[in-house]
Amino acid sequence: MLIIKIFIDMHLRKTIVFSAIALLLLTGCATYYPQVVDIPLIEEKGDIRLNTGFFVASSFKDSAQMAGYHGTFSCGITNLLAIQTYVSVDALLRHHLQAGLGLYKAFENNTVIETYGGYGLGTGGMLNTQEEYYHLGFTQFNIGKSNLDLGTATISYGLGLKGSYVYNDYNNHNQFYKNGVQRNHAWIVEPSVFFRFGFKKMKVVRFNLMVNYMWTDVTFTEDYLPLNIGFGVNFDLGKKKDHQQ
Repeated sequence: MLIIKIFIDMHLRKTIVFSAIALLLLTGCATYYPQVVDIPLIEEKGDIRLNTGFFVASSFKDSAQMAGYHGTFSCGITNLLAIQTYVSVDALLRHHLQAGLGLYKAFENNTVIETYGGYGLGTGGMLNTQEEYYHLGFTQFNIGKSNLDLGTATISYGLGLKGSYVYNDYNNHNQFYKNGVQRNHAWIVEPSVFFRFGFKKMKVVRFNLMVNYMWTDVTFTEDYLPLNIGFGVNFDLGKKKDHQQ
């Protein structure tokens, strides 16, 4: 009898957890939500940026939130071209990956402009099966000020604007979306702002804050996550003169 009771208790706990996750998916999550891809502001060939941390995605319409981890790797491969890769994993083990090739230009007044274009994919459900994948093509424009001197510290800040076209088959495979919460494809626009702060004595380490918003018609309802806030640490591994002093 004790073994049967333990089995029933375990089954009940699994049912409660599954129901809670399902409710979370129904009330607050969309197949795609805004991603806190780093705005690296590459300045020269050999400039490497590694940004990692956590994020909290939230809806304005209810209390549903989704947290997870993110990481971005960016590198100047020539004095004109840069590459960038990004990955995020949230609390439901849904993931987003993307990679892009970019053009950049650094000016003498510490202004940097960048344009990236590439491809991404991710999952939007609990099972993370092949049928739940979405695909997107994107282009992003960044502009900002890099490593402004504050005496004992430096700051960087800037803006980004990302445009994407997302395609998915989520409606056809997930029971929670039978009522047509998601469209199969849509345009998405994501504006973002970031602020990066560091101390000169720490040389390559910066603290990073990013806020990313999303406009889209990918959902028929307003129950999606339009805002994502990322916190993290940015490792500036470039070969700039201020690192060699």
